[in-house]
Amino acid sequence: MWLFKTIAISLMSLNLFITGCGFQPLYKHDATSNNILKELSLIRIAPIEDRIGQRLRNFLQDDITPRGKPTNPSYELIVKINKTRRDLVLLQDATSTFAKISLHASYTLTNFETGAALASGNVTAKTGFTITQSEYANISAEAEAASRASREISYDIARRLTLFLKKATSNN
Repeated sequence: MWLFKTIAISLMSLNLFITGCGFQPLYKHDATSNNILKELSLIRIAPIEDRIGQRLRNFLQDDITPRGKPTNPSYELIVKINKTRRDLVLLQDATSTFAKISLHASYTLTNFETGAALASGNVTAKTGFTITQSEYANISAEAEAASRASREISYDIARRLTLFLKKATSNN
């Protein structure tokens, strides 16, 4: 019984602390969040180079504009990516057993009509895969690792744009 009371008191204290510091959930369902979702749906995502860029663009479209491409965009998101691979865990015969993929993306959100930059940033995601004897398995594992990294970058860019638009709409 005392454990239940302790947990209840802790939760009430945490609630008071969180509300007292000005914390607001990012995806709270109210008029402001509807405005942010509406603003996000007005972002046109420019094509990104390479196959991994196509995957990243698809992930961004799923995260930012899940209802489809905007017919009258207000913003354009331009993303440039750079992928690097480093082989690690070298054996005595100079072969490696593990590789690390780093995917670095720089993004710029611009006003669609004027081209003025509104927000920009850099995002990096790292992941790895095991190198095997099979070349096909290695190619497949590397592609999957790059896909995981691009998914992570998509989440991060979408979150940053949401925060930017939330701040921009609350200032207006």
